[in-house]
Amino acid sequence: MRVRCIIDGAGSFGFSGNDVARMKSAGVLLSVFHPVGPWRRRWGWQVRDHRKLLIVDGASPSPAGINLGDDYAPVVLGRPGMARVHAEIEGPSCASCSGSFEVLSYAEPENWDPALPAATRRSPEQLAIHGSTTRVQALAVGRFMVGGSCNTTCQHAMAMAGERIWIEAAYFIPNRALRGTLKRAARRGVDVRVIVPRHSDIPGMADASRATWTSLLKAGVRIFEWLPGMLHAKTLTIDGSGPTVGSYNLDSRSLLYNWEVTLEVLDERLAEQLEEKFRDDLESCEQVDPEEFRRRGPWSKLRERFFYFFRVWL
Repeated sequence: MRVRCIIDGAGSFGFSGNDVARMKSAGVLLSVFHPVGPWRRRWGWQVRDHRKLLIVDGASPSPAGINLGDDYAPVVLGRPGMARVHAEIEGPSCASCSGSFEVLSYAEPENWDPALPAATRRSPEQLAIHGSTTRVQALAVGRFMVGGSCNTTCQHAMAMAGERIWIEAAYFIPNRALRGTLKRAARRGVDVRVIVPRHSDIPGMADASRATWTSLLKAGVRIFEWLPGMLHAKTLTIDGSGPTVGSYNLDSRSLLYNWEVTLEVLDERLAEQLEEKFRDDLESCEQVDPEEFRRRGPWSKLRERFFYFFRVWL
């Protein structure tokens, strides 16, 4: 069995040389996307591979927001655990996800088999095993991909919303255009709700996020802070249809630099399940009170402005 693995250099910085050696000795074909060491081939730090893809026999890829690491292990294994959403698909969209995996222009080739170039390893188009007619589109962001497709698709859908926009965002630092879309939706009576983690796993991220809240709250956007721990989900549902699930965050890094894969699904049943999960998650949240938020102290505002200035590097 051929096992191929791409890891992000910055995201897997703690992955030691011994770990890499054990994987290679076991026969894993390993490549590092933008190694952080300047002495490495194709090194870099700013552009990261934020995709989470599992592809088995050219089919059944699982694109979503789950990383492979101890910090993401469930509570039952003695780890803190993170709230997240995963998806498994089958059918023609598998080809798009498989093609996304093959794009390796930023990755340092470690021990790929030179006798098996990527172009010769394409699997035939897969048919849906269960005969599902659900329409799925894989939105990929990165070099040689449709730039900004996730952002454009999401903003267009939000602009057309008539009833509700419900978002769960691990990292929520919307740019001016996205803030404008959400504010206009709220002002025309759309129920706009956003769930974000109160405490982020990235220092300064929560402060940078709060720097964007003032105008959103004033326009009627309802923001809820997830209390149990780190929220790692990235989901969007609009008017009970067309949900998106994947790795794309509503922040500057996903918009400008990161490689991402997100699924857009036209399926009311899936949207209903995600909305039910959203309602359940609200029970573990505390809503941000606009008046109380307005009265926060000058030190909080200073921290927010400081980290918002460095939002691209968070």
